[in-house]
Amino acid sequence: MAYNDSYNKSGPGFGLSIGSRWTRTIMILIIVNVSVFVVQLLFSTISSQWGGVPGADIDSMMPQLALGPDQFTTMFWLYQPLAIGKLWLWQFVTYMFLHSVSSPWHIIFNMLVLWMFGSQVEKAMGTKKFLAMYFTAGIFAGIFCCLFTPGTPIIGASGAIFAVEIAFAMFFPNTMVIFYIFPIKAKYLVMIFAGITVISCIMPSSGSTAHFAHLGGLIYGFLFIRYEPRFSSFLLSWQSQQQKREYLKEEDIKRQVDVLLDKVNQGGMKSLTRRERNFLRSASKRYRKTRT
Repeated sequence: MAYNDSYNKSGPGFGLSIGSRWTRTIMILIIVNVSVFVVQLLFSTISSQWGGVPGADIDSMMPQLALGPDQFTTMFWLYQPLAIGKLWLWQFVTYMFLHSVSSPWHIIFNMLVLWMFGSQVEKAMGTKKFLAMYFTAGIFAGIFCCLFTPGTPIIGASGAIFAVEIAFAMFFPNTMVIFYIFPIKAKYLVMIFAGITVISCIMPSSGSTAHFAHLGGLIYGFLFIRYEPRFSSFLLSWQSQQQKREYLKEEDIKRQVDVLLDKVNQGGMKSLTRRERNFLRSASKRYRKTRT
């Protein structure tokens, strides 16, 4: 696939290119994914040649569970009996960095799509929001897949990648994407991918593709782009209201303290009731905490 990055919402452009100048964030994500893939290859080779890693004892930790192709994969893929049953919750994140060692096209395709679309989406969203979407989409895709295929181990960044794809289509719907040799608008390409994914989820399949993770990524990406600005606006409004309430509360406490101090100046501490003395102590503790 390729896309014309000079074509946007305002109208067509020219100058076909493959991908765009990648950002530091996208570069790091790709480097980490490739590095983990190299580690997988190493462990897979050791496992196949020597029957495991010396000193590792995963087999004794979970003899009743089906293990992965090697102990590294078993530790970090997403497998519900481990992630939930054994509370290996890190698997909901780490599985995104693992890919099939038997099919290099798995990581090649995922990283190619991330390179092609990720930088533009990050520039449109900002780095913090992009990373928030990327990782939460991957986590949501993993949970979504566990709900519908609980006994199937999951690896790959596809859930997060599908969220990036639909985000690109929502930000740049009229951008021309070259799918193989056919030019097509990004919004239509994502519709095709979504349709294929839904059909694949409905139709029984003996393949190893985690279609429900793809669907989860598409759904989450759409919801994030559509509603995150509203949620952020609501959160900022709520924080502003909380700060205003806190300010008014502090002003009220200060006013009451001033009244009590005037009373002490006139009649001494004996003139205060027990409740008023307790109020002064709590106000003093509150003041010391805010000063530290």
